[in-house]
Amino acid sequence: MDREWREIIVSEKQGKFIETFLFVDVLPKTVDLKIRLAARGSRAEVTVLYVGRNKDTTEMNITLIHEAPETYGRVIIKAALFDESRLIVRGMLEIKEEAKGADSYLLAKALLVSPKARAEICPYLEILTDEVRASHGTSIGRLDERQLFYLQSRGIAEEEGKRLLLAEFFRDVAKGLSQKEQKNLFASLHNHNIKNEGM
Repeated sequence: MDREWREIIVSEKQGKFIETFLFVDVLPKTVDLKIRLAARGSRAEVTVLYVGRNKDTTEMNITLIHEAPETYGRVIIKAALFDESRLIVRGMLEIKEEAKGADSYLLAKALLVSPKARAEICPYLEILTDEVRASHGTSIGRLDERQLFYLQSRGIAEEEGKRLLLAEFFRDVAKGLSQKEQKNLFASLHNHNIKNEGM
């Protein structure tokens, strides 16, 4: 798959778009997602879960545009990167002049499971009016060695401890997936050979 592209327009007053996107196994080279909140009080809650392997490289461009007053938007991205995989995330929160009272937030987190995995997260804000709330949070890190040590001190092998930490990283946002997708996500994390992955 080379490209995943979608544009969503929420055009009904108080309308909602709530969706969780899962990327495992077959990964696109590019993900372009644009959400437009075009009606007063419209809402969007978008979650993206991504597991990179081998030498997979994906560029992810996500734009959330507030075009009407009192709109609400949330974008959450979580990624685990194995082997030599690479993820580039560009997230734009755009609030138009007409969108007074808008509330917008972007959270993007990448977990580098392997020493050669790479991530780049670039958040952008474009605010053309006042009386709004707009912010972002980003982090790129590795598995927590203290948590892993704690699990090992409780008799859990290192490899299993890593799998538990990976599952916990995704657990809070995986609830938006179907049962089948949840099984696919956690099976994908469990089946990867992380025994020799560096920290």
